[in-house]
Amino acid sequence: MATPSAPVGSQAVDRALSVLHLYGHQTEWLTIGEVAHALGVHRSTASRLIATLERHRLLERDARTGAYTLGLGLVSLASSVLNRFPVRASAREVVRVLRDETGETVHLGVVDGDEVIYIDQATTVHAQVEIDWVGRRHRLTHGVTGALLLAYQGDAIVAELLAEARSERQPEVELIDEAVIDDVRRLGYYARYHDPNTTQAAVAAPVRDHRGRLVAALCIGGPRHRIGRERFEAELVPDVVRAAAKISERLGFHLR
Repeated sequence: MATPSAPVGSQAVDRALSVLHLYGHQTEWLTIGEVAHALGVHRSTASRLIATLERHRLLERDARTGAYTLGLGLVSLASSVLNRFPVRASAREVVRVLRDETGETVHLGVVDGDEVIYIDQATTVHAQVEIDWVGRRHRLTHGVTGALLLAYQGDAIVAELLAEARSERQPEVELIDEAVIDDVRRLGYYARYHDPNTTQAAVAAPVRDHRGRLVAALCIGGPRHRIGRERFEAELVPDVVRAAAKISERLGFHLR
């Protein structure tokens, strides 16, 4: 069997990026063989791609097992990206104070196309296993943070994304419709205590910059059995609304 030639040009770049996307919260280590199988390429091609990524410190090799994991070079790149968001720096203290005062996990998410991506998190002390959502993304039609951000998009975008989610039969979209969007815009927050798809209760509020533009969503949530409906409505909802307003003020936004 002849050894395939090395991929060139945009194909090589695409394949190299595909290698990085193989990693996730459930996949920490991969061998050359596993990468080759996942990409559907020859082992020698996978080896060259991995070697290039390792040279740029985007992958690191375990000398004992020979498997590869994401490298620290990505941390430098991620830091550069996160520094583009003034809201993260302005919100950092508020996010942690909110976590400490409520004892629940707090997230900060921003819009990226038709998705929400989380750029900060403060985890509850009650967590038995800490799950870091920073860097994770999901559709705006999924989850409380996404729905809050979706509500402040244009009507055409809202209609398009809801229609797309319904055509794909996404379970989460059953909890979001035009009436919910209208309520979010009217109330200025989105609170969902009962979610048949999860055991979580959550509430999100918008963060605005000095021009009044939506720049992020602040969300707090936790298991219903610990929070309880009364505490959720009397404490968590107003707390997250006030915290989001405080971050907005730090960004120069003031209600007239």
